[in-house]
Amino acid sequence: MKKSLLLPILFLWAGVAFASELPPYSELYSFSPFYIQQPQPADKGIQMFPNPVTEGRLTIKSEESFHLIQILNITGEIVFSQEYPAGTNSEVIELTNLEKGMYLVRIGFAGKANHTGKIIIK
Repeated sequence: MKKSLLLPILFLWAGVAFASELPPYSELYSFSPFYIQQPQPADKGIQMFPNPVTEGRLTIKSEESFHLIQILNITGEIVFSQEYPAGTNSEVIELTNLEKGMYLVRIGFAGKANHTGKIIIK
C-alpha cells in the first residue's frame, strides 16, 4: 500500500515544483528545465531583418549600443564574430559566405545580458 501511494505523491510533488514561479538564481539566468516560466531579459529594442536572409545581408539595429555580434551555426560553432566601438547601435553584416540554414545571433552589450535571436539563411 505504501509503495502504491509513493509514486503518485512523487508525481504531484514534481508537478508542483515544475509549475512554481520561483525566481531563478540570477537575473542573467537563461535556461533551466526546472522552471516553466523563465524571466526574459529586456529586448533592448533589437531588430534583425530581413529574416529569412535572402540577399546575403543582415541588418541589426538596437536602441542600446552593442559591442559584439557573433553568429553561431546550429552546432554552436562561431562562424562570425566582430567587435564594435562604443556607441554602435546599427550594423549591416554580409553573410554571403554562410550556407543555407538556421543560425543564432548573439549580441553583446557592455556590462549587461547578451541578446540571442535566431535567423534563417535561404
